[in-house]
Amino acid sequence: MGTLYLIRHGQASYGEADYDRLSTRGQDQARAVGHVLAKGRFDAIYAGPLRRQQQTIELAAAQATTLGATLPAVQTLPELAEYPAFEMLQHLVPRLVAEDPKFAALTSAPTPRLLDDAFHTILRKWSRDEWTVEGVERVSAFVARVRTGLDRVLRAAGRDGASQRTLASGASGARIACVTSAGPIGVAVGLTFGIPDERMVRTSIVIRNASITELKFRSAGFDWQPDQLSLVTFNLTAHLPEGLDTAR
Repeated sequence: MGTLYLIRHGQASYGEADYDRLSTRGQDQARAVGHVLAKGRFDAIYAGPLRRQQQTIELAAAQATTLGATLPAVQTLPELAEYPAFEMLQHLVPRLVAEDPKFAALTSAPTPRLLDDAFHTILRKWSRDEWTVEGVERVSAFVARVRTGLDRVLRAAGRDGASQRTLASGASGARIACVTSAGPIGVAVGLTFGIPDERMVRTSIVIRNASITELKFRSAGFDWQPDQLSLVTFNLTAHLPEGLDTAR
């Protein structure tokens, strides 16, 4: 059986204009992930294209190298990008304010709690396909995109054998790491259990920064059928030192 490790990026710069970069704490979390990479034998490593995803693997790989590990070259996989959160907010906050007086203060005196409530309300409506915006990725397209990317990862493991060790048995024994975001991890878990798109997005909300979710897969090149996948661990943060376990 092969093993797929899904790693969420470190803490981004939440609340700042340039959100898509790691905070100081996020950088420390990424280095903690490096200790995990140093202890494992990875046949392939992938990362999403977002800056916070790329920074996480760069810092983690540098830390692993410092510890004496030799890692495969990181491959960027566009399908591992997060759902279009900022586009949703940009287009749908005016609608939210117009439809619910509770959110009127968003335009004048927003508070962190009100912003969180607004985001989760919009995310819920988007995940149910109740609110859509022309040109903004819909939830079904997001799930399909992530599924395509994950399938590419496993097909590559089967085609290349991940290494000479695994060539004779397809992807059996392959160990793959993917640095991505909470949304794609929620999709992967959801595909494992065959749950609706909305529940996949809902699952992603609880995924913590720099956490690790481990899946076992029985063969390569399949279309992510539940009977081919097993969830081993979810949202693991035991590798993070005290004070580095954060939800956002």
